[in-house]
Amino acid sequence: MANPTAPDPQPFTLWTGRALLRWAVLLQRTVAGHDRRRALVARRNTAMRAAYERGVNRETIARTIGLSQARVGEALRGEPTVE
Repeated sequence: MANPTAPDPQPFTLWTGRALLRWAVLLQRTVAGHDRRRALVARRNTAMRAAYERGVNRETIARTIGLSQARVGEALRGEPTVE
């Protein structure tokens, strides 16, 4: 809720505030997005290893997820995947 005693922002101040907000959104989507994606890939790789340990073969994992068998092999060995 806005502060009732605060003066209305000047047009230039409001413009710069909106520009800074866009910058914050861009940073959130790039920097935080990269870390978030890395965490999701790590979780996916863990799930693939668990499926493999329970009898699902490498070809089925690759076909179902849409990765190459080489990438699946890296994930199953616990190597970091480039994504």
